[in-house]
Amino acid sequence: MQHQQGPNRFLRGLNRFFCRYWHRLESHEEALPDGSLILIGNHRCGLDPLLVQASVNRPLCFLMAREYYHGVLGMKWFFKAVGAIPVNPGGANRHALREAVEVLEKGGVLCIFPEGAANPDVPLKRILPGAAMLALETGSPLIPFRVTGVWPFDHINIWKGLLKRSRATLCFGQPFLLKTSSETRKSDVRAGMKQIKKALHALR
Repeated sequence: MQHQQGPNRFLRGLNRFFCRYWHRLESHEEALPDGSLILIGNHRCGLDPLLVQASVNRPLCFLMAREYYHGVLGMKWFFKAVGAIPVNPGGANRHALREAVEVLEKGGVLCIFPEGAANPDVPLKRILPGAAMLALETGSPLIPFRVTGVWPFDHINIWKGLLKRSRATLCFGQPFLLKTSSETRKSDVRAGMKQIKKALHALR
């Protein structure tokens, strides 16, 4: 049985309407395979999670920077309702990793931006180890995606990317599994990060 943590059908419908009619996202819906999955993609702005959710047929859970999870006034209840998991960028995240593993072990879909932050000017300038660690821990396949056509993140006007009309597009790659070796877990994670970066660059 698939784990349904994430936005309910009503919220997904509202989000799909907003993305398709305001941000002119194409109407194609990606049919994700059953079972646990990790979606990985580039990160342009705060609109990206909405676009990804509007483009697939299953509810998604997201890793989200704790400063936004707690810092956006009055929105914590909403982030919790849609299955966001708060993380400390660059810090200890054992609790967040446990929650993420639980989502995957129950057959859910987790969406991660491996760069860890919006990097509109230099796409894919870094890949953090979280996605590789979770994929290796749970054996979940990964599906890469790429977001284009949106306004870049603005640290002064943080709502700009969300509210200013765009012509958003998403493309998805093929599922793949991370390779494991007989060496150390650290070496597997490093190799997994390289695989992830290669898969994302292939969508450019």
